[in-house]
Amino acid sequence: MRDLRGRKQEKNLNVFDHSPYKEKASENKKLELIVGKNLSCNAELASIAKTIREVTGSPMKFADFSQRQQEKIREESSHIGGAKELMADMDTLDAHVLATLVKAESEEYDLGDMERRKCMFNHVRSPDNPIYPWNSHRFDLEVFEVTNPIQYTENIRNLIADRWSELLAKTENVENYLFDKIGVSSVNLQDGILNIIQGLDGADRKKLLKDILHINWSTETFIEDEKNDRSANPLGAEFRQHTTGAKTNVVRVSDKEDKNVNKWVYEAIVYGKPVTSGPSGHTLRYLNHYAMCSEMHNLSNSMLGKMPSLQEARLVMLANLMAPKDHHSYHEIMLASIGVFNGEEVLEYNNKDSYADIASVPIGAAALEVANAEMS
Repeated sequence: MRDLRGRKQEKNLNVFDHSPYKEKASENKKLELIVGKNLSCNAELASIAKTIREVTGSPMKFADFSQRQQEKIREESSHIGGAKELMADMDTLDAHVLATLVKAESEEYDLGDMERRKCMFNHVRSPDNPIYPWNSHRFDLEVFEVTNPIQYTENIRNLIADRWSELLAKTENVENYLFDKIGVSSVNLQDGILNIIQGLDGADRKKLLKDILHINWSTETFIEDEKNDRSANPLGAEFRQHTTGAKTNVVRVSDKEDKNVNKWVYEAIVYGKPVTSGPSGHTLRYLNHYAMCSEMHNLSNSMLGKMPSLQEARLVMLANLMAPKDHHSYHEIMLASIGVFNGEEVLEYNNKDSYADIASVPIGAAALEVANAEMS
């Protein structure tokens, strides 16, 4: 009977909480965290990000962005990594990446016949890339769009429960507080937070999870690469200063109408690769944009000196998005890069069962060596 109950309980788990995937992915996540820390603080990689910003013709000073772009950056400065550094013209990897992405997402690159995600750099060449042929797949949901808490991973469920307990401990009348703060009424505290969330509509779930419990904010205390004034994070200045894909988004594990969703999740489980928020559209746009610009420079011989390779540009995206920043996992960034081509070099992801692909670039090899040494 105990075995039957155990099986029933396991059946109700999120797919990413099943063994042996959970244990293997947990170990790989530790390795990714070390690699990500190493890359994000690498001065040479920050210099490469700056060169890519120059090659793409992105403004090198905040004042040189259009008024509309400046306003967008200001609006995002409370929750997007690198925005405050960009506004202050600081020389950081995240600032250079954000500047390049803002330029890549300019209206001049929009395709008029597309309803959403109009930017031309959302195009994918290779069918081996799960985003193929266009960045229009629903790989994830926002955390407040999830109607059944069983769709949360164990980590997110535990975080929600912990934050809720903290709120109960420090708030005298939680029912009144929720009504005054976000307009949520008729909350029965005896139901427990997961049942309360399930009973709310989407708008109220969004307010509770994001505005009250701050589930979407980074809880990572590794901040060595961040150079802003430490005032953005509502959890405190000791935490990273941005919202994270890992908590803002919940990955969808299947879609009857879109087999790309099923395939990439299946591969992640088979290879034990951590999952965060789905194949990275930011990676796709950044690399496509740089590939186009570098190809144009090569054809016109207009760029003196050696330009960064696409593999180096991909390392920049790993540094910008991977843990500890936790916007995307290694697997999600590498998948999104498949097929990007600049006329000479094409990006591939050949070793899905390991992290060997980044070892072909000295910076990546060094970061991987450090991570393997720490893990052994």
